[in-house]
Amino acid sequence: MSKLQSQRRIWKEVCSRLVHIIFYSNFPISGKKNDHIECKKCENIYHLNVIDYKPDLNEEEMESEYEKALKNVLCLMILADNKVEDEELNIVSEIYNKLTKNKKFTKNQIEKNIALVKKSTKNVQEYLKKIKPYLNAGHRELVVKAMYYVASSDGHLDTKESKLLMKTASVLDMTAAHIKGVLSELDQAKIN
Repeated sequence: MSKLQSQRRIWKEVCSRLVHIIFYSNFPISGKKNDHIECKKCENIYHLNVIDYKPDLNEEEMESEYEKALKNVLCLMILADNKVEDEELNIVSEIYNKLTKNKKFTKNQIEKNIALVKKSTKNVQEYLKKIKPYLNAGHRELVVKAMYYVASSDGHLDTKESKLLMKTASVLDMTAAHIKGVLSELDQAKIN
């Protein structure tokens, strides 16, 4: 079987599965209608994000898109208060290293990325749109937590930083209650 035939077969299976999910599933799991769906054929339960699944990115490309989006949203947070401070640069480098399993984002690289973000007209939604369908709830929380740590690295969270944080949570489809819980957890961690 040729590579093209193999890819067509896989795509046909994915499309067939999605047809089952989209056309044959309408079982709401939570109080919100259509929050989740159940495939009546296989009886698996899916979040509606499955409809946005894009099989065209392989794991390496996906990681690369995640890394680019993470760099850009962290730099957006640095710029939110119109001040670039050394502590913010250090925190971004440290957070990026942790979230990407020891990949480096040096102070010099961060400064170059900040210059690119300043020139760009993109907002947080545009930076996250490629990666959003691939992020589970835990990954979405990590992005918000990372941005919070950058914003609060100078000792306080100002209004512009808070607005960007809430906008990011909204773009990532996090409810107000969810983001409140995440921020409460972060505040508790600071106290202890």
